[in-house]
Amino acid sequence: MGILTDTKVSEKNLTTVPKPVRNFLDVGEGDRIEWHVEDGQIVVRKLESE
Repeated sequence: MGILTDTKVSEKNLTTVPKPVRNFLDVGEGDRIEWHVEDGQIVVRKLESE
């Protein structure tokens, strides 16, 4: 997929998930995502609601 966009980390270590990534993952307000490191890469996945 490549680089979609970049984001800046705030003083409180927060960042915004870029719109192309939100669209790709089909996530919105209140949805949860999980972050993993796999083979030296960061992987972001949408958590399915319980």
